[in-house]
Parts: sequence; C-alpha cells; structure tokens
Amino acid sequence: MVGLQGLRWVCGVMAGLGALCFLAGNAGAIEVNLDASTAQKAIEEGKKMDMKTVSTRFGADLQKEICGGGGEIRTKTVTLNRLGGAIAANPEKAEQDKTLIEQQITKILESKVLKIAFDFCGDTADFAEDSQASLEQGGKLIKGEMAKPDQAKKNREGPAFRGKIAASFAYGSFDPLAPTKITLYPKMGDAMSWEVDFSKIR
Repeated sequence: MVGLQGLRWVCGVMAGLGALCFLAGNAGAIEVNLDASTAQKAIEEGKKMDMKTVSTRFGADLQKEICGGGGEIRTKTVTLNRLGGAIAANPEKAEQDKTLIEQQITKILESKVLKIAFDFCGDTADFAEDSQASLEQGGKLIKGEMAKPDQAKKNREGPAFRGKIAASFAYGSFDPLAPTKITLYPKMGDAMSWEVDFSKIR
C-alpha cells in the first residue's frame, strides 16, 4: 500500500519544476503515442538530465517577470523525463513507491489529451475563474477544456494575485507538428497569445 508521503512525492513531480526555457530536444515534435520501451527511455534520459533545462515553457521568465504571462506545455516525454529526474534524486523513495510510479507511468501513456498550464495575474482572488484557451493552426481554432484553477496566491507588487489554470486539448484535434498560436482568454482584460512551433517540442 502506498503511503500519503509517497503520493505527495509523485504528485509533486508531475506538477513540474518550473523551468524557464524551451528545449528543442533530440527527437522533435510532440509525441502522441509512446510505448513502454520509449517511456522507459525517457525516464532513463531524465535520470541523467539537469532538470532545470527540461521544459516546454513559453512566454515570460517567471523569475524576472512573475506577471508576464505564459505557461508550460505538459508533454508525455517531458513528464517522463521529470519522473526520471525525481527517481534519480531519491532512489530509495522511488523503490518504496514503485507501484505508484508504475501506475503513474501507465496513466501518462494512456492519456488522450495534451495539457497546457497557464500562469498569469489579476486583481481579485477569483481572477482565473471562467478563463478560456485555444490553439490556432492554419486558420483552424481548437478550444480547450478548462480545469479548475489553482488557488490564487498574493503578490507583493503589481496585480494583487497570481495563479494557474490548465487547459486540455484532445490528441487528434490538433497537428503535433504544426506552428501554433496559443491564446488565453481571461474573464477580465485582454487575451494573451504566444506563437509556438510544436515540431520543436519534445
């Protein structure tokens, strides 16, 4: 039976490490279908990586501009890289939570959606509620399914609050090789857009 601490450890890994730059990667393109051997390879690669460079972030550098707007594309490959990094950082804990990790790997491989997590700021604690997001490729608009936003955190400067909200896009609804415009539509204020080339993302 997996303990609560183990669950928190793996969930923390899946939440991401907040890295700051795009990684063009060796393979290129968002991988939609990964088999068990490819997944294991991504995990082994992650064990050897500097996890601060493992990212699919776009938009502002949060360390320099916390309210600049942007987000992270949570691909299967990078998620598995991060899991590998966490295993390497604490192998004893990983062995203890082996069953939970195996379940998480299966969940990643079976996922039917690409998740994009946006970070931005607003003047009220509920600023992220009712936000919408879309992908645009060659004139085709794909709307995301929005999750419940994270609880907003207070800022010391600038807009009063900052937070995150994630959007899910079904694989098959978009081209994982195409240049893409990602747009976030807050319930208040102007839309924010970013140009991203999916063919350069792992």
